[in-house]
Amino acid sequence: MRHNQGIWDAHVHTHGGCTVDGYLRNGRDNLSASGLDGMNLLCVRHGRSACISDAEALLLKALLPGRFTVYCNPAFQIEEFGSDAEGLFKQILGFAEAGADGVKLGDGEAGENVNLDSPLYDAIFSALEKTDLPALFHVGAAPYIPARRYFQKNKYPVAGPPWMVYTGKQDDDQEATSRISRENLAERHQQIDNLLSRHPNARVTFAHFFFKADDLDGMADFLNRYPNIRIDITPCSDLYYHLSQTPKRSRDFFETYSDRLIFGTDNEMELDPVLQISLIRQFLETDETFFSVKYGFDITGIAPLQKETLKKIYCDNFRKMVPGTAVNAKKAASYCEYLYETVKEFAEMPKENALEVLEVARRFQAMRGS
Repeated sequence: MRHNQGIWDAHVHTHGGCTVDGYLRNGRDNLSASGLDGMNLLCVRHGRSACISDAEALLLKALLPGRFTVYCNPAFQIEEFGSDAEGLFKQILGFAEAGADGVKLGDGEAGENVNLDSPLYDAIFSALEKTDLPALFHVGAAPYIPARRYFQKNKYPVAGPPWMVYTGKQDDDQEATSRISRENLAERHQQIDNLLSRHPNARVTFAHFFFKADDLDGMADFLNRYPNIRIDITPCSDLYYHLSQTPKRSRDFFETYSDRLIFGTDNEMELDPVLQISLIRQFLETDETFFSVKYGFDITGIAPLQKETLKKIYCDNFRKMVPGTAVNAKKAASYCEYLYETVKEFAEMPKENALEVLEVARRFQAMRGS
């Protein structure tokens, strides 16, 4: 039995550039290490030098059906993909045609001063409604990051292992900080409200609890007004701190909105997946107060949750929303060929990386004849 059987991670970042076979091996190895039923791969376009991982992700999905789903990322600031409203609309249609299961969106991708209710996002949300693709949208940041503490290290020169040795202020406890003002976060939330009011049929999951874990009443009101909205519980620098302050209230919220919560870790496919999974399960399945090594503060679990609630959060809610469609090899090959033709002249793109996309297209073409 897998140690995380019955769990689907809906929030896993993925990157390429390690050869096609290296990418496929990473996917298989991470799935084996995590013990999960499956993963949703988020293919974020990190500029012109790294914007092609969706090709390999689609291939991994095709080779291991039922174990991976794929969310593609629109290229907001790469003109060759079509970065105006019309081009973004067409990008979403292309993702659906290629066999993607959804769309990944990030606050700030369209530009630092672009509002989230601008015509660019209207075009994307119109395409979501037309294709019925769901989206995962990271909006905002933590307005309050709690004080952090770290394991103490030897402050004197020693020849011992490096993890014992104090290396400076990065090893020191830290005071509470923030990444965004509450006023700025409220503005972003209001822009999303404006956008959703115009696109009520768009199916969107907001990452990291929409950075509203310190306002469960406001979160409840938001969910009540928009029945197609979900929130994921991916850990971040403040989420479980806030939920730990009122564990009974948090437990009641999780039970009341058990159909609207999605399990996700924010892991990366190339890194050890177990720590984040363990943290979330300890929070959901115990009522203990425990130290989070990664985030540097104590977390209090909200157990007991009903078994059905856990089942929904761990897997059923996401799989109901994203059952996973079969990849059409012919259409996927065409998409990869288009992707290669788009990026092959990018000066920032290593030639070997671009050629990986062409190799993926070739393998999809071979599937058509098998």
